[in-house]
Amino acid sequence: MKPLPSLSALKSFSVAAKYQSFTKAANELNQTHGAVSRAVKQLEDYFGVLLFERRNRRLYITAKGKTFAEKITVLLVQIEETCEELLSMPSEEKLALSCEPSLAMRWLMPRLERFRDQQKGLDIHLSTAGGPINLAESGIDIAIRRSDFKWSEDYWVTDLGMEAVGPVCSPSYLESHRDLGATLLHTRTRPEAWRDWKRLSNREIVCQNEKFFDHFYFSLQAAVAGMGMAIGPKILVEDDIRNGLLVAPFGFAETAFNYVALSLKNPASNQKLDAFLLWMQSEVAIAR
Repeated sequence: MKPLPSLSALKSFSVAAKYQSFTKAANELNQTHGAVSRAVKQLEDYFGVLLFERRNRRLYITAKGKTFAEKITVLLVQIEETCEELLSMPSEEKLALSCEPSLAMRWLMPRLERFRDQQKGLDIHLSTAGGPINLAESGIDIAIRRSDFKWSEDYWVTDLGMEAVGPVCSPSYLESHRDLGATLLHTRTRPEAWRDWKRLSNREIVCQNEKFFDHFYFSLQAAVAGMGMAIGPKILVEDDIRNGLLVAPFGFAETAFNYVALSLKNPASNQKLDAFLLWMQSEVAIAR
């Protein structure tokens, strides 16, 4: 069986049959009169039959041409509808991410659109959770975690950098409390954060008052609002420091932990995992 006629030729014929005019078909298709005429001639040569008769400078569709036009027009509409359905279907290529809540809200989400721009068609599903995770049962491709727990030996581990922490507060709070004690903002998810920082830095801050919050995200927002001084992991506060919302008067001290990305598959053998982790490592490197 010889190759089928081109779709463009069939489309030109269908529209020409509707108007019985090459000129009107050319206008609708945004083509030249000659292009439509050549497309119809191509079909006539292919089938070995006349599809139009030319009489007195007018076109008249033949009986065979009319039958063919009726059937091919229905098929062309079906092809267009099928293509539109496929284009409107959600992407089957997805990346399921799990990230610690404060890291997701304060660092990952503001940057994630840049990755989406690089990876068109990749549907990213982001959920927030911290600590141990069963990647197989949860259907998660990558879990971004602080390395303060033991994970399965089956997991692939990608290092994202050491954690560094330090006290942060708003510039106005620092100015107004230079000679006073500070209100220390605590988070219940890391109740020893202030004690750990004092041990790492060998510094002491006079505590005037204390406030407690459920997550780092809330304690850091309270610091931005001028409610006191919070312990901030550098990765979570670097944007606010750069934008002048927070200052870190004593700098940052590295902890014994780092941030890691856990996956069941070897990222080097999986394009979407590899692309995301390379992007994330580059974003972390920019901030250092």
